[in-house]
Amino acid sequence: MYHELGFLRKPKFLEVERLDMVGRTREQTIMKTREVIDEARGGILFIDEAYTLSMSGIRGRGADCGEDAIQEMIKEMTRKSTDMPLIILAGFPEEIHQFVGEQPLFKKHFPLLFQFPDYSCKELSRIFLDMAFAKGFDVSSDLTEEAIGSLLEAETTAAWRRERNGRVSEMLLSGVRAQVRMRMRTAAFEEREVDSQLIIWEDVENVVVTDFK
Repeated sequence: MYHELGFLRKPKFLEVERLDMVGRTREQTIMKTREVIDEARGGILFIDEAYTLSMSGIRGRGADCGEDAIQEMIKEMTRKSTDMPLIILAGFPEEIHQFVGEQPLFKKHFPLLFQFPDYSCKELSRIFLDMAFAKGFDVSSDLTEEAIGSLLEAETTAAWRRERNGRVSEMLLSGVRAQVRMRMRTAAFEEREVDSQLIIWEDVENVVVTDFK
């Protein structure tokens, strides 16, 4: 959309996380960060859970390297290149507030903050269905937004959903695909046919009741 409006040179969207930008050494980190920025030039660079850049690695290692990634980003943004990507820092509100607050130069380059409410159970079910259809699946007639939403509401807590938010839909689709494969194996053993692209109520119910705890 930004590209069509003329704000961006390319219709490019690159999503990365800490592992894509931070290496074992300062030199590796600077190189990886530059590669990420170069790949996203002219488009959008979306850094998920951006606050992890300031967190220590395993056994306390990697904190300085994460800082190198931050400083390299600031250096590139300060140059004000015409093809510098639009950078979006994403993550949980409290952690992002603290992260930006600890980096004074970030406040200058990231003046806008948008906070989105957690998805409702019905919205999560809609996202799940959209992803399922995008993967080529059909669903049985009883798998409606309302029915899946009610199941999520009954079998999960608000705190559990808040911790995962949109990932709930991804987890549900992943689990459901495993359920479909299990039904296919059982059907093959019993020498009967099963629609490999059809998701039924039992698939969704088994995942939510068994795995979402």
